[in-house]
Amino acid sequence: MAKICEFYIIIKYHYNPTTNDVGKKKTLPVLMLDKDGAPLEFHSKETALEFVGVMNINTNQGFHYEVKQLGIKKSKVLPKKLLKG
Repeated sequence: MAKICEFYIIIKYHYNPTTNDVGKKKTLPVLMLDKDGAPLEFHSKETALEFVGVMNINTNQGFHYEVKQLGIKKSKVLPKKLLKG
């Protein structure tokens, strides 16, 4: 049986200060990291969306957070062969 695991990451969008000319606001996507410096990953989309909802409500500087699917990992479980004798 094949097991499919989806992983989700959080992207934080803020305005890029080097490209913000008058009348232009270009966003800069930034990958959110955990406390160890690794990408912040979620195993369920619902949990990631809940986290993003809280972050979007609490932002006070115009940041925007979004969930992105990181990828799909597949692992295959093979049945053991029975040994006779």
